[in-house]
Amino acid sequence: MNKKLDALRQEMKKENIQAYIVPTSDDHDTEYVCSHFMSRSYLSGFTGSAGTLVVGLDQAALWTDGRYFIQAKDQLAGSGIDLMKMGVEGTPSISSYIVDHLSSGSVVGFDGRLFSEAMVEIYEEAFDKKDLILKTDLDLVDRIWKDRPVLPHTSTFHFEKQYAGKTMVEKIAAVRDILSADHLMITKVDQVAWLFNLRAHDIPSFPVAMAYAIVSQDKASIYIDDSRLDATSRELFAKNHVTIRPYDAIYTDVQTLTGTVSVDPYTINSTLYRFIEADIEEEENPIELMKACKNEVEIEQTKHAHLKDAIAMTQFMYWLKTNVGKIPMSEMSAAQKLHDLRASQADFIEDSFATIAAYKEHGAIVHYQSSPETDVPLQPEGLFMVDSGGHYYQGTTDITRTFVLGEITEYERKCFTWALQCHIRLEQATWLYGCTGEQLDMIARQPLWKHSLDFKHGTGHGVGHVLSVHEGPNVIRWQQAYTPFEAGMITSDEPGIYIEGQFGIRHENEVLAVNLDKNAYGQFMGFEPLTWVPFDVDGLDVDEMEPAEVAWLNAYHAKVYEKVSPYLNEQQRQWLAHACRPLIR
Repeated sequence: MNKKLDALRQEMKKENIQAYIVPTSDDHDTEYVCSHFMSRSYLSGFTGSAGTLVVGLDQAALWTDGRYFIQAKDQLAGSGIDLMKMGVEGTPSISSYIVDHLSSGSVVGFDGRLFSEAMVEIYEEAFDKKDLILKTDLDLVDRIWKDRPVLPHTSTFHFEKQYAGKTMVEKIAAVRDILSADHLMITKVDQVAWLFNLRAHDIPSFPVAMAYAIVSQDKASIYIDDSRLDATSRELFAKNHVTIRPYDAIYTDVQTLTGTVSVDPYTINSTLYRFIEADIEEEENPIELMKACKNEVEIEQTKHAHLKDAIAMTQFMYWLKTNVGKIPMSEMSAAQKLHDLRASQADFIEDSFATIAAYKEHGAIVHYQSSPETDVPLQPEGLFMVDSGGHYYQGTTDITRTFVLGEITEYERKCFTWALQCHIRLEQATWLYGCTGEQLDMIARQPLWKHSLDFKHGTGHGVGHVLSVHEGPNVIRWQQAYTPFEAGMITSDEPGIYIEGQFGIRHENEVLAVNLDKNAYGQFMGFEPLTWVPFDVDGLDVDEMEPAEVAWLNAYHAKVYEKVSPYLNEQQRQWLAHACRPLIR
């Protein structure tokens, strides 16, 4: 890593740059990026999905959140890069760190295509106080990354109405109905994919194409290489007067727009934003909320996807629990087994993210990724956490189960139980319309907070429909969760406990927000489970649970058996009946 940082610093000196910022992003504000945009990972060796690297001429630091503290500490060791733990008292912000380390008149550089306009404005305000100069047109990493992967160019496929629920024409009309500006800029790839019912394989586990779009009151344009388009999409675009423009033409075309342009400053990249010469109306892109509130067809289809996933997961749980200690297996081979079981289901597309298969102390690394260097054999003892999911044509799944492979400690058992209590509390929650993820998060964390424990990640995130497994605006966390829950939103419920060097536990289902009673007090809401896989009751201390929690778990397991057992063989059914056995407190 030092050689790469040295090479970058040589380029910084050529441009008179005293600090260079490398985020985890692409031109579209995408959470999971393709290999071409893994500059931060290339320079630092840290492979987590979130982090920002700041390189000075004689120091470097990397900021990441609580999901990655353990992983980042290990991967940054010996790199000359200091770890900055976001959200921890005493950790400076990126801008304050740069201000403190640079003298007046110094230059800070980065590639403006990789930062939102809102983020750049925050930097500008902070740096102006010390007269720091910003240069936002520099991709210095490209100069030193000699074997950098090329931009993806996969073929697209049309996402049929039977899965999407609405046609492209219906969606564009709905956008125009609520559009107050003359033009809407669409820069997030999942928004483009949703609007045009277009999918591809540009990003691993994220079936989208790198593309932009502009929807005006009288026309629409998509910015993508025409040679990539499937025949159905090309025909639909021609029939419905959607203009196909070259991918990079977006930067020149926005300069020709007149009237008003609706732009989300938190997602559009700063370079593109500053090419717009028309009047800008800053607002959240309306597609984000439209996409999050699934229609009736999407809800029905995703229930089919979750049944398929439940069959695969239950078969995996049976294989794991009945074979551990009898046949060779490891973190990586178990993950491959699970992938193969999912792939055997009809209409499987791909995993919805890289499977987290974490045994014993590896489970404490929230987003651990097993590799040939870290892979360990599974033994008939301890806890094995598996966070995984799949994309099917019918929908997207995300599930975590923590498996008891044999003897565990009493503390592990109590933690296992407390984390499941958190999960159940959230699934049982009822609230008045208008509540956000901040209020719901506090309901979920109570069983852990009672024991002075916590987990450093959100309790839930939105899930896309054959799009990103992480989508907004719905999120459950106790900070910065501002969007009220709407009926049709699909969200994860995934509390956990992580004890460094010992174990990790997470219990996750996907849940659907639904309307309940409506009366003089308002619209009451709740969650309906979408995931139907048994929790491993071998890890529970039932005496720690409330009677209502035990009753919920028993009712849930009865439905699991009812839904999944018809698709299993006799041995698997007998095992599932035992796994779903009623508990008595």
